[in-house]
Amino acid sequence: MIRYRWITNPVTVFIFSLVALGTSLWLYIHSYLRVNDAFKEFVRKRNLDPSPLLETETWVMILIVSILVALILIGVIIIFVYYQKMIQLYRMQQNFINGFTHELKTPIASLRIFLDTFSRHELDQETKTKYLGYMIRDTERLSDNVNQILNLARIEDKKYEPVWEVGNLSNFISSWVEKTSYWSEDADVILQKCTDSEDDLIVKYDVNLIPLVFTNLVNNAIIHNNKDRVKIEIKVQRQGKFVMASFKDNGIGIPKAEAKKVFRKFYQVGKAGKGSGIGLYLVQTVMRFHKGQVRLFSEGDDRGTTFILYFPLHERGGSQ
Repeated sequence: MIRYRWITNPVTVFIFSLVALGTSLWLYIHSYLRVNDAFKEFVRKRNLDPSPLLETETWVMILIVSILVALILIGVIIIFVYYQKMIQLYRMQQNFINGFTHELKTPIASLRIFLDTFSRHELDQETKTKYLGYMIRDTERLSDNVNQILNLARIEDKKYEPVWEVGNLSNFISSWVEKTSYWSEDADVILQKCTDSEDDLIVKYDVNLIPLVFTNLVNNAIIHNNKDRVKIEIKVQRQGKFVMASFKDNGIGIPKAEAKKVFRKFYQVGKAGKGSGIGLYLVQTVMRFHKGQVRLFSEGDDRGTTFILYFPLHERGGSQ
């Protein structure tokens, strides 16, 4: 049964349909011309002049049929392309569901283990404090995962209500690194010392969305990494009319052919892609929301990736 599945494959059906339609058109024109020639021969034997009627009518009919067939072919091709895109979208959504489910199941399973430990064993205060720290870490990860989906949906539906603040980007990132210290188990997140003045790094940002951008970039570096210890270096500096924040990791890198594709919704590099497939899409969406940009640079396999965020410089006295 399996060996005959190619017969019902959409590509096979599409090709057979085109061949059948083209053959039908050829047979119709061929038979029409033969009948027309026979009719002209019949008229000629009776010394009638067929030119005023038959020749014009023949080619007009052929032209009309050709146009109709062309329209049918265009319609079939459009339906086929649309169908293929729907299949691709369905597969990407399935990958997203699988990846996102895994992202949720991991902290939930961890929380369950700690709760079972609390319920079954008498623990000293030091152990309780340590386990509670782990549980807070897992709840923060759960919260980040849920918030990024909710906020992304609101932005796409143009229903998101921003909470704007104006401040030093380097200071904001430093505060974020301290609050998300749970990364320390998986990676070394290092914020390099900034040499620019305070006024050179002032940007306008949404306090709820920008941490999701940073979280996704760090999470992406951790997931796509085969080193014994993940390392992410963050550098903030002014570049013209922008404030630039770069996130450089020591991961597996991104092929040049994939550099633009990774920002697509649900897209994952390779057939066995990791993650949910919306992290970098969310990064790009949020940066556009801030009227900024995101770019990536990678020198190839196992040579890491650098993501650069460009925020418009907010000058003192500017509009809020």
